Amino acid sequence: MQLNRKIGLIVTGCVFTAVLVSAWLLSPDGFNTKLWWVGSAVCHQLPDHSFHLNGQQFPLCARCTGTYLSAFIALLYFMTRGKRAAIPRKDLLVVFILFSLFWVIDGINSFSFEVLHQQWFYAPSNLLRFLSGITMGMTFALTIMTIFNMVFWKNTQAISLVKDQREFAALLVVESPLLFFPLNKITFIFNLAGLFSTLTVLTLIALLYAILIVIIAHKEGSYASLLDASVPLLLGFSAAIAQIFLLVHLRSAISPSTIFHL
Repeated sequence: MQLNRKIGLIVTGCVFTAVLVSAWLLSPDGFNTKLWWVGSAVCHQLPDHSFHLNGQQFPLCARCTGTYLSAFIALLYFMTRGKRAAIPRKDLLVVFILFSLFWVIDGINSFSFEVLHQQWFYAPSNLLRFLSGITMGMTFALTIMTIFNMVFWKNTQAISLVKDQREFAALLVVESPLLFFPLNKITFIFNLAGLFSTLTVLTLIALLYAILIVIIAHKEGSYASLLDASVPLLLGFSAAIAQIFLLVHLRSAISPSTIFHL
């Protein structure tokens, strides 16, 4: 059994390495260009809907920037909470639902204003797009990490990743530095945020694939640690890289950009 696990890890490690190297070599040259390339799989990247610094455009639009930077911070925070797998209590669940609605309403409002030329609630702005993204990023991370913990771990805790108002406040505190990002004038921070946000795009997709792989293989509740779960995680990241590669090429084949200015 131990030998089979080692063989499985070696095989999946080789698959992941092959997919990663292939994507790296087949993507455009230049590190920042590769970040832009990854971002284009999930984001329209319209210049007037994106942040800029010294003539450089961020690899994601303002809404996606808020979403994936917020999710990045939330994922790190939730990883310190242990193997908690319960649904948040009702009052906190309502808050996260409202966070999602803010993101949806702001997107619809932006679509109406930009495409239909009708203002529903307010004039859209990159700051509001960014703020709605922050709220949705926390919701994305909470949802995916809760499901991940439910599916993967042998010994889960019957506690939510955000169990009470104090922990919700702590989450908001760790997320709060993002509010200063639109004011940032430091190129290093701008580029570092670009790296973190695009890596989070890959990570969220990979976690969803890993969850699906474990469910299909009927291996729910089989893992005690991340190292123990390395095979489905490596397969998940391999699938995520392949999906991003296919989406980027599909988008470039259809159109260099979208007409839906969200």
